[in-house]
Amino acid sequence: MCRMQCVLALLALSVGLAHSWDIAVTTGDQLEFYTNGTKTHNEDVQFRDLTALAYDAVHNILLFVDKQSDNASIFSFSISNNKTQSLVRKKAYENIQGLAFDPVKGLLFWTDTKERSIYWISLKPGSKNNVYGNLLIKMDDEIPRAIAVDSCRGYIYWTNTNTTKPTIERARFNGSEREVVVDTNMFMPVALTIDQQTRKLYWADDREGIHYSIESSDLNGQDRKTLLLGIHHQPNALTVSKDSIYWVDWDYRSVWQISKYSEGETEPKQISNFNNEITFGIAANYKIEDQTQGIEECKELASLPRNDSTISDSINIPTDVGLFCVHGVKVNGKYVCKCTPGYTGERCDISVCQNYCFQGDCSVDAVGQPKCRCNAGYSGERCEVNACHGYCLNNGLCSLDDKSEPECQCIGDYEGSRCEAAKVFTTTTESVVVSPSTTVAPVQVETNESCQCNNTQPIPRLAKDVTTDDLISENVIKSCDDGWDPVRDPVIIMLGVLCGLLCLACAVLITKVLHLRRRPRIKKRIIVNKNVTPMTARPDQCEITIENCCNMNICETPCFEPRSTIRPTLLDSKPGKEEKKNLIANMEYPDDPY
Repeated sequence: MCRMQCVLALLALSVGLAHSWDIAVTTGDQLEFYTNGTKTHNEDVQFRDLTALAYDAVHNILLFVDKQSDNASIFSFSISNNKTQSLVRKKAYENIQGLAFDPVKGLLFWTDTKERSIYWISLKPGSKNNVYGNLLIKMDDEIPRAIAVDSCRGYIYWTNTNTTKPTIERARFNGSEREVVVDTNMFMPVALTIDQQTRKLYWADDREGIHYSIESSDLNGQDRKTLLLGIHHQPNALTVSKDSIYWVDWDYRSVWQISKYSEGETEPKQISNFNNEITFGIAANYKIEDQTQGIEECKELASLPRNDSTISDSINIPTDVGLFCVHGVKVNGKYVCKCTPGYTGERCDISVCQNYCFQGDCSVDAVGQPKCRCNAGYSGERCEVNACHGYCLNNGLCSLDDKSEPECQCIGDYEGSRCEAAKVFTTTTESVVVSPSTTVAPVQVETNESCQCNNTQPIPRLAKDVTTDDLISENVIKSCDDGWDPVRDPVIIMLGVLCGLLCLACAVLITKVLHLRRRPRIKKRIIVNKNVTPMTARPDQCEITIENCCNMNICETPCFEPRSTIRPTLLDSKPGKEEKKNLIANMEYPDDPY
């Protein structure tokens, strides 16, 4: 008897410990539980990357998403017996951001931002579901993210995070009666939850820049209030308990708490901090009685039986476990996929035709190898060779003809099938008929076929029927004007002007030189006596130049004076005979320069 009491006590203690938590979070590969801001325990469920999280108080289970699982994407974890079950098979491409469960109908809802859709499955026994989920609502411009369930009134609510027009919307469980409940003064509503006790919506808005807000309204979007307006938080998930609101903050890697009855200037309280891992999802522990007591619409929810020991009686869970093969089958007893022909990869999720053919259609042959059917103008094993590549020479334009063969349109003075040859000048001869009885000699017409002038005059032609007197034979030459060259022609003009200036300078210098040669150059001055009396001793009494004496003879010039008249004092300085000799020499050669 004592042993039985001990066992029951241990069982009660274990059940009490299982319920002794305020919030649960997903961080990395673990589920962590906190009470009064202190971590009580964690459940290592051998997963890789846990994200979205939801709690069902009726069955006492947590529902979560593992992004890196091999076989499934959504799982359940029973808090009572630590049992984990897979619920939804994993797609090759998906991004599940929000989870919500309705225990009344047994329906699980989730949002997929990549598909811009809302999916659902039924977890009641005997339900037939698509193993990947059933499509409920497909959206065009909206991006659904957070999702919540109003089990008492039969609505699902979700947030649209398209920043061009963010909204909070709702619809019936079957997707009907879809409507917008909040669409003003918000930027990106990232988190959403419903509190049946207060009949309110609570959401977190990651506003522009560093701002964020925690807001509320009634279930119809009216009576809107701002509970907290702050900065430097990046909220991701939101949950509500009996008295408090909790949210996950990615900036501080922590969980924050405020009272759900606060409004305005309330400061949030940090209750936990995560240094290494980023917390993604959060769920608050609550009792159904706390949520449904006194609410007429929640009678059915309040009457549900509690099942804390097992979920197998109420939820039909797929038994598929192991490696998930997209295009193939799992090898028995091994975590290896056998891929169907045309696929490869660890999970057979990569097509062999992916990015294989450059310009063509890819198909798989009998042995599973890719094969290309090239578009017109391309060839090669992967249709990587362009038929026009390097075909036309000399800047010719390449195109494909009716037979998909390359042909060239030549530019400039080139011709040929590939524009490989330069055009040549040809001479043609035309015969002109003057009259039926007269034939005029052929007229030579020179044609320059390589010319392509922009401004050319039409080539004159000879009339076919003209008289002999009117016939004028002439050579018709079609000429081309190359036009103005912006580099060559200015240089030529400048060189021409420079040459002209140099020639003019040379002419001026030659004229100056010739003029200077005709003028006498006087080097000496001879002092003579102007009067009939002899010269005095002062040499400045008589002064003439040789230029004035050029037309005088020896006897007439006053520059000459016999030796006898020279004063003795002057004879000592320079003899008169020597002066006469020099004077005669200068007069006989007047043009010689000195």
